[in-house]
Amino acid sequence: MKTGGNWRKRGYQWISMTGVAALMVTGYLVLDLNVSAGEGEASGSVTQALAAQITYKVGETVTLGKGLPLYAQTVDHSVPVDLMRIQSYTSSEEKIKVHTVRGEWLRFKDDSRGDHWVPAWYASKDSKTLKGSAPQNFTLRAGSKLYLYPGSQTSWVSDDALTDHALIVATTKDWYGISIAPRIWNKESNVYRPAILWVKAKDVQQRAYVADAWFGDQASMSTTDVRHLTDIMLSKTTTSKQVAQWLGEPDWKENSQNLNETNYSMSIGQTWRYEREDAQFLVTFNKAGRLMQTRWNLTLDDRNNVVPSDWHFSRSDDYQFTTKILGKTLPSSLPWKSTWTNQGELNYPFLQAATEDVLLMKGDDGGFSGMHYDKSVYALDRRTGKKLWEIHAGFGALQAYTDTKREGVTLYTSYAPGDKEYKDRIRHIKLSDGKVIWEYKPGSKLSLRGITAAKNVVVVDSPVKEGSSQGRIKVLNSSSGKTLWTRKLSAGYQLFNQSADDPYVMYWEKNQLIAADSLSGRTVWSIKVGKPTVDYIENDPYFDGITRLDPFTEALSERWMLLGDQWVLVDLTSGKKLAHFPARNGQRFEVLNDGMLLIRENKKGDHYGDYFDFTTTLYDAKNNKKRWTLNDKVERGLVEGDQLFVIKNGYPAALDYHTGETRWNAKNTISTLKYPTNQGSYLLIDDQLLLPMGEDLLVMNKEDGTLIGRVHDVVMGSPEHRDRDAKNGTMNRVGDEVYIGSSNGRFSLYNAEELNTDISR
Repeated sequence: MKTGGNWRKRGYQWISMTGVAALMVTGYLVLDLNVSAGEGEASGSVTQALAAQITYKVGETVTLGKGLPLYAQTVDHSVPVDLMRIQSYTSSEEKIKVHTVRGEWLRFKDDSRGDHWVPAWYASKDSKTLKGSAPQNFTLRAGSKLYLYPGSQTSWVSDDALTDHALIVATTKDWYGISIAPRIWNKESNVYRPAILWVKAKDVQQRAYVADAWFGDQASMSTTDVRHLTDIMLSKTTTSKQVAQWLGEPDWKENSQNLNETNYSMSIGQTWRYEREDAQFLVTFNKAGRLMQTRWNLTLDDRNNVVPSDWHFSRSDDYQFTTKILGKTLPSSLPWKSTWTNQGELNYPFLQAATEDVLLMKGDDGGFSGMHYDKSVYALDRRTGKKLWEIHAGFGALQAYTDTKREGVTLYTSYAPGDKEYKDRIRHIKLSDGKVIWEYKPGSKLSLRGITAAKNVVVVDSPVKEGSSQGRIKVLNSSSGKTLWTRKLSAGYQLFNQSADDPYVMYWEKNQLIAADSLSGRTVWSIKVGKPTVDYIENDPYFDGITRLDPFTEALSERWMLLGDQWVLVDLTSGKKLAHFPARNGQRFEVLNDGMLLIRENKKGDHYGDYFDFTTTLYDAKNNKKRWTLNDKVERGLVEGDQLFVIKNGYPAALDYHTGETRWNAKNTISTLKYPTNQGSYLLIDDQLLLPMGEDLLVMNKEDGTLIGRVHDVVMGSPEHRDRDAKNGTMNRVGDEVYIGSSNGRFSLYNAEELNTDISR
């Protein structure tokens, strides 16, 4: 990790002052903030030095130049210059209508930005001589003053502690405009910006242009100083060539996230990562090399002048310039070269099933609440990652079930993107090349409810008539598409099949759970049971599933089913009840990789709520024995030896498997968020524990939870309502093969042995 020092102490050649030197003009633009008026801000008026020359009237229209500071309210010398809480800056030449005149201040109203104050001088003829300058550091004569604007009566006595880190950024006649970074950059949802004050040219003793490569290997600048420079210099007009000159070459170059909205074709640019121990700076460019967005990742400490918050800060003038406060440790990037990578057409690739030769994938744009436009099913060559075929389903329904031999896949789609109309289609496709083997045409104007599968068959679910709660299932031979048998089901029925690994067609109706022979429809076994007394948790789109499904193996022949007021573990081949426990509202549970259960219950009877609303029990269902109970929300468990790796109250943790005692907890180490987001599940590689969290694929030491780093060039995400797909299909391992999906459409194969990290750090 690089660390920054005092940028003024070396590497700069001072320039003697003999009047005002010629200055390099840049595309300088000071930008944004989401701030509100607060402590230290004056509410009274001040005397205007140029009142005799400059007068404005309410209702008059005046013009402001580009890059000028806008204030939440008037300030005077009682307000510290680094606590002015500048909200935003003019982004271009703006015409404003004067709403209030108060001394040397003008107030105007803006529909998007609200009310703002600006020193009247910035609307004057004299301000037109103002020019931007390449940033320079400088020293002032003792006793010099800082002015609100050239010639203002409002002034402050200069302070070396402030001016040592200030920058000359503008000039006009015999004045220099200086940028002073805020004491606190971020607080709550607010982003603060540098103040612009003025000094007399004769008071400047020495000055030097800021050297390039601010973030370079030999950089002497502190992180705060680099942040100051990026804040005033970088904008949407900046190019990658300029960034390379100013900041130096990045530590890492990665594929960016999708830069387009979900209703447009994907656009993947490049993200440059500059990494230090106390900060990381991410700069993203589009394919043309134009800057699109930036983000500062900062540690929670005193060095970076930040206040911990759940907010992801963004500047008010451009929401693509952001700041994120992480934990005490930032994850440094770790090299791990993929064997192959496939770039998909949609944001999220989820692995669904696999054969020796083919990977069946689900693609999803990740859109939600009106922003979801497309999903797809496609196949990849397992050895090369080459796409074999793909079928898009738009924003309609999509279901895909492999057949028993995993030679073909049956697809149900309710919308035809090419025709731009709803059209139910059921197609059975050869997995290796995407050729349609057979297609079933419903032959009815009724909309299907969907399909499911059992051994050697596909089950088509439809209502008996439009709007009816009764249903009719039609069972098709998965090899030929031929109808084998049909059955009308009474209102309230429910299908229980999940895949072609199920031995029978299973459904509940008329207070019976029935397992019917797939080929004949004959009842093989049945269980008399009343209607469930609680909501079926598998219908909750935010629930990630009772069992984690492995795309590389067949499903187990036993399943937890909601029967009446009980959760029952049923042997699918015989109908025998193997275990049970009471079902309650507000309850969720998961089957661990050793068959034990983690049961979460909300004390308020709801499945949402704060962490302290939950208890979690490790339950041995087959022996009807509670191992331990914690007053915490514990989920996403992975058993390894005598440790249970979990997400405890939102954070990675390891519990003693026998007692539930916490062995380590990564809270505050890797994030300050109260509700962090987790996509996917844990994966173990030797002593390394991998977990998708936020945007990063984190690597931790499984023994003590030490954060080792993040995997290079993997961009994770949080696809809402895709929790089950994310849990099962984001990251999987079979032998030395590790398959990982990113949120930018990339799906990669890695060799487990090639992830070599130093877990002693």
